Amino acid sequence: MFELVDANLEKRMDNVLHFVAKNLRETGHNPKPVLLHCFKVSMTLYELGYSEDIITASILHDLIEDTDITYEDIVNEYGEKIADIVASVSFNPKIDDKLEQAREMFKKCHENGFDALIVKCSDLLDNINFVNLVDDEKMRIKLSSKYSLFLEMSKDIIGKEKIYRMLSKKVKLLIGEK
Repeated sequence: MFELVDANLEKRMDNVLHFVAKNLRETGHNPKPVLLHCFKVSMTLYELGYSEDIITASILHDLIEDTDITYEDIVNEYGEKIADIVASVSFNPKIDDKLEQAREMFKKCHENGFDALIVKCSDLLDNINFVNLVDDEKMRIKLSSKYSLFLEMSKDIIGKEKIYRMLSKKVKLLIGEK
């Protein structure tokens, strides 16, 4: 079966990716491949048929954490709704404990609702692929706990979504459940 391409959405995605690339190049401070990650997160959501706002926010989702871009910058460029999603999926650097940092972020996502939870789910789905590369066993356990916590906190809103089931399956493999 032949799928129709949404040329307008793809052009918008391309423009947003250019915005992210420019800001990562100018003020990015994460040594990880953030642009590729943002692309993969957004493509998963695009292929699953999510809305333009969700896809746009997914491309921008790491900017507040990994560049000098602020919430206000995103509001000015993309509007308050998208900026709210991006802010929801961004961790609070003032919280030192990583699990507590994740819990607070997941709570913000839950409060923001469906769109933020979908973006975070896609983000975690891409990131989970690297957990087994972590050498420190305690860190792998903490990361597994983080993924399980997200699934628990988001099930009531996105539990029936395919992307939630995809993440849930990978978490079960990670923690050794069937």
